[in-house]
Order: sequence, then structure tokens, then C-alpha cells
Amino acid sequence: MKFLTFVFALICALSLGSCGSKSSDPTPTPVTPTPTVADLIKKTWSANTVSWDGVSQYTKGGSSNLVAGYSSFKLDLSTGSSVTLTEFDGKKFTGIYVLSADNKKLTLSSLTSAEGAPSGTNGTLEFTISGTPTASSLAIETTTTYIKATNKKVALNLVNP
Repeated sequence: MKFLTFVFALICALSLGSCGSKSSDPTPTPVTPTPTVADLIKKTWSANTVSWDGVSQYTKGGSSNLVAGYSSFKLDLSTGSSVTLTEFDGKKFTGIYVLSADNKKLTLSSLTSAEGAPSGTNGTLEFTISGTPTASSLAIETTTTYIKATNKKVALNLVNP
């Protein structure tokens, strides 16, 4: 009986041993690295929804938007550390942007145009990044009130079509 148990165990061991990979297998598929927040935001964004102090001002495709100009809003972060911001009033500013080390804050600075900096900003706008950006969405909110938004905090849900 011990002999049969030994033979059975030996057969099982040999069977399992033959299931290993062959040395002629092709090279394994490399794991695709997870994109960083810096990589994910490096796009041109447009407004999907916008609220001022929690009150909806704009919804893309909406028919009763309080601030219809957000249909022209663009935040272009696609080129290096350069930024181009087209505001809801149609004014276009250029400058630089920096993402904080913890990926929670986006700072636009040295913003300028032929008419100067955006009203009341001294050329700097700071945003808190809400949640984790994806390849097609970015949620940001001004860290302080914004004079162009009647001194309210602005929350933008942006999309990259």
C-alpha cells in the first residue's frame, strides 16, 4: 500500500513538473506603466460643468446657462510647462504652470495678454485638483475667490474630448 502511495505521489510530482513554462516561450508582455497626474493633465481642456460657490453657471450643451461664455473656455496644458487660458469672457492669456509635488495643486502664473493679467490675479491663478484626473476629465477649483466670478470660488469640471 505504501508503494502505491509512493508511485501515485511520484506520478503527480512528475505531472506538475512538466507544466512549467518552456524556455522557448516568447518574451512576456511588459506591464504598461500607470500614467502620472502630470502626464494626464498635459492636454487641452474645455468646460463640461462650472459652478460658482456651488451654484451651476454652465453645463456643456445646456440651454439655460447663466454664463454661456464657458462654451469658449479652454485650458491648454499640452506644451511643456506653458499654459494658454481662454476665459469665459473670451480673453486669452499665456503663462506657465506648475503642478505641486503632491499632485493636488495646479498653479498658473505669469499670465498675461495684450491687455495685461486676468482681473484681480496679479497674473497668478491657483487651483485645487479634486480627485484623480483621468485621460478625459479634470476637476479643479480656485483656491480663493475670483473677481471675474463675482468674487466666488469657481469649480470647473473639464473634459478632453
